[in-house]
Amino acid sequence: MFDYALLNGYVVDPKNKIASKLNIGIKDGKIAALTIDEIEGENSIDCSDLTISPGFVDIHMHEDSYDEKKKDFSFDIADCMLKMGVTSAVGGNCGSGPKHPEKYLNEADRLGYPINIGLLSAHGNLRSDFGNFDKYKGVGKDVIYKMSERLEFELESGTLGLSFGIRYIPGVSSDEMAALSQTVKKYDRIVAAHIRDDADKVAPSIMELINIAKDTGIKVQVSHIGSMAAYGQMEQALQIIDYHSGTGIDTGIDCYPYNAFCTSIGSTTFDDGFLERYGIDYSALEITQGEYKGQRLNEASFKKERENHPDYLTVAHVMRDSEVDKALSHPKTVVASDGILNNGNGHPRAAGTFPRFIREYVINKKLVSLNEAIAKMTYIPAERFGIDKGTLSIGADGDITVFDIEKIRDTATFENPTLPPDGIDYVLIGGRMALAQGKIINRRLGCAIRA
Repeated sequence: MFDYALLNGYVVDPKNKIASKLNIGIKDGKIAALTIDEIEGENSIDCSDLTISPGFVDIHMHEDSYDEKKKDFSFDIADCMLKMGVTSAVGGNCGSGPKHPEKYLNEADRLGYPINIGLLSAHGNLRSDFGNFDKYKGVGKDVIYKMSERLEFELESGTLGLSFGIRYIPGVSSDEMAALSQTVKKYDRIVAAHIRDDADKVAPSIMELINIAKDTGIKVQVSHIGSMAAYGQMEQALQIIDYHSGTGIDTGIDCYPYNAFCTSIGSTTFDDGFLERYGIDYSALEITQGEYKGQRLNEASFKKERENHPDYLTVAHVMRDSEVDKALSHPKTVVASDGILNNGNGHPRAAGTFPRFIREYVINKKLVSLNEAIAKMTYIPAERFGIDKGTLSIGADGDITVFDIEKIRDTATFENPTLPPDGIDYVLIGGRMALAQGKIINRRLGCAIRA
C-alpha cells in the first residue's frame, strides 16, 4: 500500500526518456513505483487524461520577504509558484536577495514553505555588508577581500552560487567579479548574472561574463536572455554563447515567455538614455502600483514616480515576440519566470510562466515538443544549478505536477498579474499533496534546498 497512487496518467520524465501511460506509487515522500501493474494507495487519484510530470523547477525568481516582527514569511510569489506547478525554485537572483540567506533557509525549514526554496548569494548584499558604496563606482581590494570571506561563509551554509546584478551596480569591476567568482569556483557552483547592458550593447555584456568564466573556470548563467537581447540581437547573442560553449566555456541561459520586462522604476535600467536604447517613448511603460497603477506613463508621470516611489515595479512593453520565440526554442535555454511581486503587484510572469510556455510553445506555436518543454522546466535547470530534483526516478523526491494538457493555460494579465492558471490539477511536494484542483491545501510542505 502506497501513501499515494497516481493512476492511469501519461507520465513524462525526460531525464529517463519516459513518455507512457503508467501508474506511480509514492511512499515516505519518495517515488517508490513506476509501473504498468495495478497498485493501490491510501490516497488513489485517477489521472486518466492527465499528464504527470516532475514538479517544475524555476531557477530564476525573486523570493518573498521574511517579516522579522511576525517571524514568518510574507508569502506572495511562492503561492503563485505553487499554483503554476513549480515545486522547487531559486531566489537571490540579479544580485538581490535576503540579507542573511543562511537564516532565510533555516526559517524555511523551521516553518515550512509553499515550495522547496534555494538561494544564490547576492552580490548587492555582499557589497552593502561592508559600506554604503556608490553603485556607479568600484570598491577597493580590502572590501573585495571581506566580500569574498562573507561569500565563502554563505556558500558553506548552502547557497547554490552567486548572482550579479551588473546592470543595477554598474560600478562593479571585472576584478571584483573575478575575485568573487574564484571563491565560487572553490565550491564548484554557479555564477548567474543580469549582465551589464542590453539591446545594442548586449554582445560585449555577454562577453564580459564569458571572459570571467574563461579566467576562473566557473560555469555561468546569462539571466533572462529575452529581456537582454529580444530587440533584434537574439541571433547574435545565441551565436556568441554557442561558439564559446563549443570551446568549453560552461554557459547557460534562461528566458520567460513574455515580450515585456519588469523592474523598479528607480533602477538604473531607466537611467538617462533608455528611451533611445529601446527606441520607445514613455507610453511603452506601465506602472503596476500607486496613483497611476495600470496606466501607461508620460514624461511627467514617469519622473514623478521615479523620484517619489523608486521601488514601484514598472513593466516595459519593448521586446519582440519573434526574438523571445528564438530564445525559448534554443536547446540551451531553460524556462525561468524572473517572477517578482510587490504586495501582489508586478508582471504576470510570476503566475503564468510555466503553463504559458506549454500552451504557447507546445500547443499553439508548436516550437518545442512536450518532452522538450518538460525537460526545459525540470531536470535540465535542476542539474544546471546542482539541485537533486526534476525527475520521477525510483527513489527521487515525490515532487510532482499533474496537469491537463487540454486545459493548461495562463490567465494572469498585466492588469491582474497573480491570477492562477487553468489546468494544474495536483501538485505534490515531498510526496504529500500541496495543491488539488488548483487550490492550495498545504503551503508548508516545502523546505530549504542547500548545496
